[in-house]
Amino acid sequence: MAKLRITDYLTELKTEAAGLRSVCGPDVLDRVAPSRPDTTVAGLLLELARLYRWSVDALSTPPTEDDLPEPAPLDARGPAVLDAYDQALAAVLDAVEARGPEAPAWTWAPVEWRAEFWHRRVAVATGLARWDAQMAVGATAPVPAALAAEAIAEVFEAFIPAGARRGAHPEATGLVQLFAQDADATWFVRLREGRVALLDQPDARTELQARAAGSASDIALALWGRLPFGICDVVGDESLLQALRVV
Repeated sequence: MAKLRITDYLTELKTEAAGLRSVCGPDVLDRVAPSRPDTTVAGLLLELARLYRWSVDALSTPPTEDDLPEPAPLDARGPAVLDAYDQALAAVLDAVEARGPEAPAWTWAPVEWRAEFWHRRVAVATGLARWDAQMAVGATAPVPAALAAEAIAEVFEAFIPAGARRGAHPEATGLVQLFAQDADATWFVRLREGRVALLDQPDARTELQARAAGSASDIALALWGRLPFGICDVVGDESLLQALRVV
């Protein structure tokens, strides 16, 4: 599997946060995000602010075997939502800058406990939320290819191993290929009775049961439930692709 690799998540976070904030004035806070019909623009910002606070806690607390609880949801209305988001963003930018990617840090996922986990988590989440908020105001731009490739990788490296899939899909079995054309990146995924394994390279004799090709942004947004896989060039059993979607 080859893919673009981001080494400067701080720059990605700043860029995506600026894009998000540019469309989030007081007049749009109550708009429902079509890609997230369960929430509003205000909800997106408060959700991100909560993640930022959790990330700051994880980056500033020496890791132990004990779980680090997620902060309580923020209770804000109107312009106070923007203030809460701005404060949380400033804090997480400082934390990411202060803690290098190799620094030890607790994570909730079965990955190496390093600060890089949180660097990527906040950058990816902000990019997705920026896209959601832009959907709410009718002016979207794709997730940048390198960041979208990270969003795809995070699905298979953290979220699926942690059990954060949409539905159980106990019968899903087969080999799937995801090809992000603009990132020149390919992921081969083996499903066996609902279980998922990411492969470096499948046996050349093994036949694909499903393939999705498209931009890294479209594949990432489909995996994260923002778009249908039909936005991509799909061949084979689309139900296997649906079995890879995460929260």
